Amino acid sequence: MRRIMDFYFHRRILLLLLLPASPLVMSAELYRWVDGNGNVHYSDQIPPTQAKQPRVELNAYGQPIREVNTVKTREQRLREQQELREARQREREREKREAEDRALLTTFASVNEIELLYANRLRDIDSYTAANRRKLKKTRALLQKTIDKKAWYLSRDLKVPRQISDNIKEYEQQIATYELLISRNIAKRQKLEKSFARDKARFQMLTSGIDAGE
Repeated sequence: MRRIMDFYFHRRILLLLLLPASPLVMSAELYRWVDGNGNVHYSDQIPPTQAKQPRVELNAYGQPIREVNTVKTREQRLREQQELREARQREREREKREAEDRALLTTFASVNEIELLYANRLRDIDSYTAANRRKLKKTRALLQKTIDKKAWYLSRDLKVPRQISDNIKEYEQQIATYELLISRNIAKRQKLEKSFARDKARFQMLTSGIDAGE
């Protein structure tokens, strides 16, 4: 059976080569597939029952062009899955950027408005940081004063009152809290400065065409 199919296939190839090289003839598509019984078939059309089965697409000269519905290896499947994840990530980033651009253009009418908003936010952070620094300084002074009291008792071989020990622990906890708040405020300010520079540059880029058109 296969010999008969190969004979008709090669005969068709020969006829195509003998015909004038017209665009219609040269663009003719051929297919090769194997049915459930293991028989090889050649045709210019795929039967509906074979549409989802593996096959090889051939050009007019019988040369393979591409494989269709072939069984993919594990590496191919993993690579396609990775490419799909990357494509989805790029799409999410694009949608996020478009949403941020719309919000930027809707919220602000000029660069001056952006500068004013960020200046107010930075001022609030600086004010909060300064307040925590003052509290930190005051608490450190109280801690040192309490430590000196403890040392006075110890220097005289006297029992240190429990309240003094409790105060020392409390002041140390407060100092740790103030230091953490100050550190967070500094990081928050740095992040805000970067955000300001990014939003300002982005806004200028988005409105440059509008300004030029006006």
